[in-house]
Amino acid sequence: MQKVHIYTVGEITDYIKGTLEEDGRLQNIWIRGEISNFKLPSRHLYFSLKDEGGLLSCVMFQDKLERLQFDLENGLEVIVRGNIGVYKPQGRYQLYAEEMFPVGKGLLYLNFEKLKEELRKKGYFQPEHKLPLPYLPQRIGIATSPKGAAIRDILTVLNKRFPNLDIIIAPCRVQGDEAPEEIAEAINNLNRYGKIDVIIVGRGGGSLEDLFAFNERVVAEAIYNSRIPIISAVGHEIDVTIADFVADERVPTPSAAAQRVIPRKEELKIKLKDKKDKLSYLIKKKKQLLCSNVEKLRNSLRREHPQRKIRDLKQQMDDFRKNLRGYINHQFQLKRSHLSHLEQRFILLSPQKRYNLEKEKLKEKQEKLRITVKTKLEKIKEKINSYANRIRDLSPLSILERGYSICFSYPEGKVIREYQQVKKKDKIRVKLYKGHLLSEVYKAEEEKK
Repeated sequence: MQKVHIYTVGEITDYIKGTLEEDGRLQNIWIRGEISNFKLPSRHLYFSLKDEGGLLSCVMFQDKLERLQFDLENGLEVIVRGNIGVYKPQGRYQLYAEEMFPVGKGLLYLNFEKLKEELRKKGYFQPEHKLPLPYLPQRIGIATSPKGAAIRDILTVLNKRFPNLDIIIAPCRVQGDEAPEEIAEAINNLNRYGKIDVIIVGRGGGSLEDLFAFNERVVAEAIYNSRIPIISAVGHEIDVTIADFVADERVPTPSAAAQRVIPRKEELKIKLKDKKDKLSYLIKKKKQLLCSNVEKLRNSLRREHPQRKIRDLKQQMDDFRKNLRGYINHQFQLKRSHLSHLEQRFILLSPQKRYNLEKEKLKEKQEKLRITVKTKLEKIKEKINSYANRIRDLSPLSILERGYSICFSYPEGKVIREYQQVKKKDKIRVKLYKGHLLSEVYKAEEEKK
């Protein structure tokens, strides 16, 4: 006979708890119902949701109560988001509530979350689709109601920060059933106009229903497709809309949008003056450094001028020629003496055979001598040519002969080494290999790298 397993109450409760809480379909769900059994909370909120089909126990813990933006009462129809779980001590399943809205606002919020998730998956919120805001826009477009407080706040701030700024207003409703289409059309009109650097889209604060025009798909698509950067300034700092997520930048209020879009004119003037002063200082220091370098080069030329080096090399070449001539004469005398010695020996050793043998040796030595002398002469000639080429290469005239020229300021006659030394219409004298040119500067610019 098979033994029957007897479960404890705790085991069954654990099994049911695990089954319910592991079922993804019962987690993070939205439930619509009527509040009942509600009592004012001391710490946590306990109530039930009911409809004609049943009753569901609910609990909302104290840390979630801060999100409630309305007063609860029995009989109120609400939408609640939460997770189904089991309270083990009582073996009771219940809804652990995370958020709660009255039916009207709850449906708006659900639509908001649905559209936000859809646009997020399509990449509407990705940073790579965001356009950078211009630092100093020439013309600002504003899409908002021309009668609301938002436009007055924006214009007041813009006028204080940068008077006489070009502003184009695209009027549209910002509340009501027609508002989404009008807001989108205003954005599209500013894009079609094309002469706008940045667009501010927004309105003042209001309820969730008041701001919901900025949570519509048509507005999100108009912002996403805009070729002009858009700042979203909808409501107050705590208000968040789909337009905020899609826009290139979001600010908490319309006034903040005006502050973000344009810097203060006086601050710009101060920054420009600081940069101008710094640039003047750097130019002055650079000029001083260049003048110092020019003076160093001038002193260096005085100490070791190319003409002096050429003069010394010429004298060294004359000395070398004299030494070479003496060396050749000396070698020649030595060889002649050696030949004389051989000749005397030949006379002393007169047998024909010895004569012939010595004659052959003499011929060989003569040939060796000729080759040696020729080789030495060629080496000496190469050295002479090398010195001559070196002298010629060091000559400034040799450089000019290759197509180079030297420019002098006119009439001062100072050497011009950098384009900053002259300006347009200055006269300069250009030294060529043969003759010189007197010219006028057409343009002075830095070499492009």
